[in-house]
Amino acid sequence: FKMSMSTRPLRPSWALLIALFLACVGSALAKRKRSSKTSANNVVEKQQCEEGPCSDWDPDHRPLCLLRCQSDGCFDKVYAGNELEPGEVDAVRSREYTNCLTKERGERLRAERTATRSKRGR
Repeated sequence: FKMSMSTRPLRPSWALLIALFLACVGSALAKRKRSSKTSANNVVEKQQCEEGPCSDWDPDHRPLCLLRCQSDGCFDKVYAGNELEPGEVDAVRSREYTNCLTKERGERLRAERTATRSKRGR
């Protein structure tokens, strides 16, 4: 059985494969950078709470103070009615809380940008 040139299966070009690979890697790196910036913002806010309003709290109850200090709204949304016990770690609710903080921060930044644009008369 002989295959003629016109019925030869198509092979993707190397340039196309490289372009697809670079697009995937670039997208992953962009997402990673955004999440590390968000994480850094959370750390800064937490440190401000540790050094400020929560500095005098008992170590067993300080985590609750830190959560409330960063965001009353997110605390109520995630932990209301079932607060953490001293020393308790709940990874699922912790992730929900962090997602809430990120969403809240994004909404706040969008509102600030809109207000700034309005002041400029745009």
